[in-house]
This record gives sequence, structure tokens and C-alpha cells, in this order.
Amino acid sequence: MLKKTLFCVALLAAAVVTVNAKVTKEYQRPSLHLVLLTATEEASEGTLIITDENILKAVEDSWTNYDFPALYNEFTIPFVRKDVSAAKGSIMEVMAAYGKPGALDNLDVAALTSIIAMMDGKEYREALRKSIEDAENEIAHQLIRKWWSIDDNGVVSDTLLRKLACYSATQNQANAAAETTEGAKQGLYSELAESTMANTFVAFSKVDFYSSEPIAAFTRNISLKIGELTGLPGAELAANLAYEKMKDGYSAFTNALLYKLEWNDSIANAFYDIWSYDEATGVDKVDMDKFNLMPFHLTYVGGTNSKATCMPKKEDKGKEVAHMVYKTIHRALNNQFNKMQNAYEEFRPMVPVLGIDAKGGIIADMGTKEGIKVGDSFKIFEPFVNEKGMTKYKYIGVVKVVKWQGEQFKNGVWDNENEDLAGNADQNAVENTMATEIIGTHLSKFKNATPSMFVKKGKK
Repeated sequence: MLKKTLFCVALLAAAVVTVNAKVTKEYQRPSLHLVLLTATEEASEGTLIITDENILKAVEDSWTNYDFPALYNEFTIPFVRKDVSAAKGSIMEVMAAYGKPGALDNLDVAALTSIIAMMDGKEYREALRKSIEDAENEIAHQLIRKWWSIDDNGVVSDTLLRKLACYSATQNQANAAAETTEGAKQGLYSELAESTMANTFVAFSKVDFYSSEPIAAFTRNISLKIGELTGLPGAELAANLAYEKMKDGYSAFTNALLYKLEWNDSIANAFYDIWSYDEATGVDKVDMDKFNLMPFHLTYVGGTNSKATCMPKKEDKGKEVAHMVYKTIHRALNNQFNKMQNAYEEFRPMVPVLGIDAKGGIIADMGTKEGIKVGDSFKIFEPFVNEKGMTKYKYIGVVKVVKWQGEQFKNGVWDNENEDLAGNADQNAVENTMATEIIGTHLSKFKNATPSMFVKKGKK
């Protein structure tokens, strides 16, 4: 049985390694899987069609080339795309319904204001949420199969669970954990699962790339109509100024839905009931027929949207256009994840402290890609190993991002958002730095701070 065979827990020691000035650290992190939501939308008069083949190809490739958020375990499963063509309320659909000549004529202020609210995407995200309900059970099954490395015959391994669960216990502590009583082992597993399976997220993203001018014109027309009905002074001037500011180039829009794998004691116990140990082969197995029928779930955390714009130059061609599209869409995706971290504390990752700067301040492994700004507050945590051999984190204070000068810094924060034409992070600046220099965002001084500590973004 699982309860008699699972708990030979191998815990690895925490380590900081510096190679060519690239600092890496093994630590407990949330696990994240990304799903792209796709839909084919029909073009109609006044909508947002792009015909440039270079741009269309770059839009298609931008998701594949997106640099995975570095502060999470990349927890990829086979379910990577979901069609949501039935979802209602996209920008394309709103403009098709209200962008035709005369469509706004008989609407009052409340109706016009509701159209502007629809452009924000809240109703669209609710429609997307309904359209993916049928996929949640399948995705949850695939996540659990990956955590336990369950093959098609039901053979189980806890190697991945052990690998991602804890890194800060010594080998002696790991050996001691393997020799504890059965009850203590079960307690250890409970904490092991809490730090891994129960901290697994799925982010569904709908990515759209449109010409900016039709959206700017549509928004201006609504604003002009509201100004006409309300008689607000200066409404026409404000609407035209907003149009001029928004009309050039292209806009990338993302709508995101964040879910968390549901895993608790009752689910775990039901899972153990279909588990057996084959003494002849020495392997653990689950009954796959029963496993496939189990009702695993994802818990909805919340949704958000993001936008990024670009204004390409007329001489941009080929790969330069692709580079522009990549950066715009990737910026929108980065903004999306940053907004979800700000909105949902459980989704905020721990960030390792890489070192201490010349002024005694903390250097942390984060930067512009994570939406960090000078003055942002971060809680600081010190890891410790509890009596069960598990790594836990003790809150010890607050630090703030301070401005730092240098060619690798943007507005005082480490600029880690540079991308090459393939859409991948550009490491040249880091790799060409002296190995003794640690690159990261600088935070305020904290007494007795060490590279073994972590920071986590606080509330705004």
C-alpha cells in the first residue's frame, strides 16, 4: 500500500551556483501550466483584420516562443490548447455588433457606457470560463498523473514529487525522515503534498493582436455620442485627443483565467484507495479504470486582462516585424501574470536573494519582466527545516526596491525583459559580466540578510 511504501523522501540541500555570472537557486516554487485559448473569429466591416503575412506568422508563433515565467516550475502537461469559438463578448464581436453606421444612434448613456465596459473583457472572461468547464476534469487528471509519474499501466513513482517538494534539508535529515515511524511519515507526506500538489496553478490565456485604429475610432465614436447626450463641455476635444493617441500601430490584448489544482486530504485518501503495492515486482500501481473515473477538479482563482501597444516604423520588414510582434504580445503576457500576482496573493512566488550589494542591500532575482518598480515593498523570509525535515519559511521583515544605476537597469530596476528575435530572453549582457558580479534588482538593507533568504511581493 502507498502508506507503507511512499515515504523514502530524498531532500536535496539548497545551493547557490554562480557560472558566467548566471546565478541559479533551487527552492520551493509554485508549479504552473499554461493553456492557450484559441478561436476563429469572422471578419466584418469595421473590424480589426490584419493581412500582413509577416505579422500573421509572428502572432501565431508568439505563444510558442514565449519565455516561461521564471519564478514558477514549468509544469507542462499534454493539454496545451482549447478552442473557445462559442465564447461571446470578444472585442471583435462587440465591434461587429456596434461598429456599423447608425448602430449607436438610438442608445442611451447607460447602454453606451455598458459597451465601453464590455471592451474591458470582464463579460468575455466569464464566457471563456464557461467554455472551458468541460476541460477542467481532464486537465486535473493530467496534472495528478504528472505529479505521481503514472504511466499507462498505472505504475507510480514519487520521484518528481520529491524533487520539487523540498531542497533545504541535509542528507542526514533525509535519511532520518526515511526511518521515522509510519505515523510520522504520513505527516511528512501531508506537508510534502501541501508544498507541491496543492500549489499547482493553470493559467488559460486568450491572446489577440489587432490593428489599433479601428478600436480607437470605435471608442471615439462612443465617447462622442456620450458627450452629445450629456452635453459635457470639452467631450469632443477629449475624444479626438484620445483617438490620436491610440490610433497608430497595433495592440495586443490578453484575457487570462487562473485556476488552482484542488488537492486535500479527502481527495488524497480517495486516491490512495485505488493504490496497491505489487510485492512480486516491487512497484506501486493505481487502478487506471478507477482513476480515470475519479472527479478531480480545478478551483477558479480569478481572471484579468492586459494590453500592450506598438507602433512599427514603415521600414520594418521581415524579422524586424516579427520581433516587434513578439515583444508586444510578450509584454502583454508579462503584464497579465504581474496583474494576477498583484490580485491574488496565493499566486505570488517566492524570489531568491542572490547576494548583498556594496551598500548592504539585498539583490533579488527579479526585474522589469516581473513588473517591479522602485518603491515596491517585499516581505522577507528566512527558510528553516522543521522537525519533520520539511523546509518552511519564517517572516522576518519588509524591504523595498531601491533605485540602482547601470546599463542593465531601466528606471532603477534590473531590465530582464530584453528579447532576441526568437522571442527568448537575451542573456548576453549577463553572460559577459564578470563572474563576481551578481545581477538582479536591488532592495533596501536588512540586518543579517544572506543569500539563503527569500522575498515575496507585498500588497500594493
